[in-house]
Amino acid sequence: MFGRCLLGLFVLLSIQCTNQQPSLSNKPVLKINENVMSAKEFANKLAMRLRELDSLAAKDPNVNSRVKDEIINSFIVRSLMIDWALKNKISVSDSEVETETTRIRALYPDDLAFRRMLAEESTSFADWQANLKLNLLEKKVSTEINKNVANPTEEEIKIYYNENKESFRKKERVFVQQIVLKDQARAEYIKAELKKQPFDVLAKKYSIAPESVNGGIVGWIEKDTVDFFSPIFKWPLNQVGDIITSPFGVHVIKITKKEPERIPTLEEEKPKIKRRIIELKEKSAYVSWIDKELRSSSVFKDIELISSLKIETRGSQNEKR
Repeated sequence: MFGRCLLGLFVLLSIQCTNQQPSLSNKPVLKINENVMSAKEFANKLAMRLRELDSLAAKDPNVNSRVKDEIINSFIVRSLMIDWALKNKISVSDSEVETETTRIRALYPDDLAFRRMLAEESTSFADWQANLKLNLLEKKVSTEINKNVANPTEEEIKIYYNENKESFRKKERVFVQQIVLKDQARAEYIKAELKKQPFDVLAKKYSIAPESVNGGIVGWIEKDTVDFFSPIFKWPLNQVGDIITSPFGVHVIKITKKEPERIPTLEEEKPKIKRRIIELKEKSAYVSWIDKELRSSSVFKDIELISSLKIETRGSQNEKR
């Protein structure tokens, strides 16, 4: 049987199959029509995915099984996409790839940072660009699949709102303005100064919090989201309450607006509902597309060989089955 694959330390992403049948590393484990993934390619993808986890999770059999399933499903869908694009004459030009490459590289401070990213991902520029081309193709295919998805009707929006009304419920919230200081003595001083100077002026001058530049305006805070802010929901409007201490410092707080717990109206939620219904329709179209393509495709999975791929730490002895 296929021997264990040795993954060095997880951060190294180096899988080397050490067994007496090296040809098995090139044996197909997945084949969708004419699209093939070898055992070695699968093992490399597995290492890449497990590298993102801590060592205990990476060795967990359940985690390994889940990641393998994700790799299988991703390869199946991408293979179906490639074949469908070919049949429907959908392609990505070299100029489109170069334009997207330029856009992405501009997100990095310099070329060295971009190259460092490639090194961390253990991928060459050519492989990275090939994957980028597939991502662009996937977007084009997705757009084509969803082009007939209709916008929701007013009746659909109304039904969705009524059936999900409770999910739109908003918690009680308050609009917070604060001055954060290092100690209680300074807070007491600022609280006294508020009788002489405006809150925003003192916030800009003394607060150590980032929002000091905006006059101490934090914005809306919902009830039960920040523990040390719980008392402020009982305070009257436009009055400075008791000084509050938190891990961030000592807070002098004023509440300038309040909103009770409520369920927003249909009109308020309509844009969100419309987006959600479109998402559901697109998901349904996508699932139907996959089902249709699978029924007309040849799918091969070597589950035994995939299951035999194991992860070990560097320095462990090779094991044979």
